[in-house]
Amino acid sequence: MHVLADASMPLVNELADALTAQGVGLTLTTFQGRQPQPELLAQADALMIRSITKVDSQLLAQAPKLRWLGTATIGTEHVDTAACKAAGVAFVSTPGVNANAVGDYVASAVSNFALQCQQLPSGEVAIIGAGHTGRAAGQRLSGLGFIVHYYDPPLAEQGVKGVHADWQRVLNSGVISCHVPLTQAGTHATYHLFDSAAIAALPADCLLINASRGAVVEEQGLRQAMQAQQPLHVVLDVWEHEPTIAADLMPWLLYATPHIAGHSVAGKVAGTLRLFEHVCETLLITQQRVRLPQLSQLLEHWPEATRKRQWQTLQAPTWQMLASWVRDIYDIRNDDQLLRQNAFTEADFDRLRRNYAARAELSCGEVHGNDWLAQSEWQERLAQLTFSFKFIQEQ
Repeated sequence: MHVLADASMPLVNELADALTAQGVGLTLTTFQGRQPQPELLAQADALMIRSITKVDSQLLAQAPKLRWLGTATIGTEHVDTAACKAAGVAFVSTPGVNANAVGDYVASAVSNFALQCQQLPSGEVAIIGAGHTGRAAGQRLSGLGFIVHYYDPPLAEQGVKGVHADWQRVLNSGVISCHVPLTQAGTHATYHLFDSAAIAALPADCLLINASRGAVVEEQGLRQAMQAQQPLHVVLDVWEHEPTIAADLMPWLLYATPHIAGHSVAGKVAGTLRLFEHVCETLLITQQRVRLPQLSQLLEHWPEATRKRQWQTLQAPTWQMLASWVRDIYDIRNDDQLLRQNAFTEADFDRLRRNYAARAELSCGEVHGNDWLAQSEWQERLAQLTFSFKFIQEQ
C-alpha cells in the first residue's frame, strides 16, 4: 500500500515506520505545499491531507489508484465528498482532535483582552456551534466566570438540550465566538453568517472571535465597521480568502493569527495518529493485527510543550489570576505579533503555519491550593479550564 501524506503532519514518518516494523507492506511518500504533485498522486493508494489541500474531481483524476482519503482536521469543506464517492474513494475526517487547542485559543484571546482592559467583558458569551470546538471554548469561558449560551439551530431542531436558535440573543452578547463549518446552502447556511448587517448590530465593545472558517464572517462587513469606527473588538484566526489575508484590516483587529487556533502539539499529533488508526481499521482490516503507539507516548518528543505548569494560591483565585494562568501556557499575542511582523504574502502565511512552534495545552496547568479547593464550584471551574489541582497544607 502506497500512502501519500502532507509532510507537515507531525510524526507521519514515525507512525509509518511503526507499521512497517510490524511487517505491514506500506510505503510512505510525503509532499510539500498545498497540493500534491501529479506524479505522486498517480502512485497513491491512500492520501493524508490537512485543510489547505483541495480535493476535487481534477485531483482525483490524477490519482487512479486512490481508494482512501483522510484529513487530519474537523473541517471537510476542502473535500468534494460527492466526487470522492463517485470515484470510489472512502473519506474520513478527524472531528474533535484539535478541539482542546481551539478552546485554549479562545480562552487566551478573552483572557488577554480582559487583562488589557483590566475587567472581564460584560454580558453573556455566545458560542456559535455546539460541536467539539464550540463546547471546548464554552467550557473554558465558563471556567473564567462567564455565563455561556450555545446557538446551534440544527441541533435545536433535533431537540438537543442546552442549545437554542435565538439569533437576537447572539447579537446582544458581549462575547461571540464562531465554531461552525462553512456551508453555503440550506436553511442554516453559515457563509457570511456575520454579514454587514449582523456586524453593525453588535453591541458596543463586543468581542467577536472567528476560529472556524474564514467566510463565516464577511470581511467587507468588517471593513464597513472599521470605516465607521464601530466600537468593536475582532479576533481573526481564519480569513475569507486564505492564504491571502485582509492586510488592510490588520491595524484595526484586536488579534490576528495565521489559522493556527487548533495547532497545539497534542492536537496536531492526534490528527496524524487518528488517520493511521483509520488506515489500520479500514485498509488493513483483512491483514494482521497491528498496534500503534499511544498519544502520550508520541508527545514525549516535545517535553517542553507537555511539562506541568504549576501555580500556588492559599485563597480562591481571582479572574485576573485565572486569566494570567491561561496566558502563562498559551499567549495569543505571540502569534499575533509574528503575523504582523511578516509580509502579508501567501508564502508567508503558509510558512508561519508550517513552521509553527510547539504549543502546550491548558491541561498542562496544575493549581495547588488549600481549603478553597474542596468547594465543588472551584473543582468544576478548574476542570472546565482543564487545569488539574492538588491540595497543600497551609503553613
